[in-house]
Amino acid sequence: MTDEDRLQQMIGELRRMREQCEPKSNQNSRYLRYSNAVSALRWIIDDLAKERAAQPAAFDDVSAR
Repeated sequence: MTDEDRLQQMIGELRRMREQCEPKSNQNSRYLRYSNAVSALRWIIDDLAKERAAQPAAFDDVSAR
């Protein structure tokens, strides 16, 4: 499982927890914090994807044969 997969699972769990909040509004501080946490994790996933794309391709022993 990749770091991105693990973060996606965390996002799903946070969203489920956020849905239990009442009222479902950014006026509710806990609901807002869950939303902010989801956004932060999505930014991290994007950063990891950009870093991976910027890395040179790994040498593949099979293609050298």
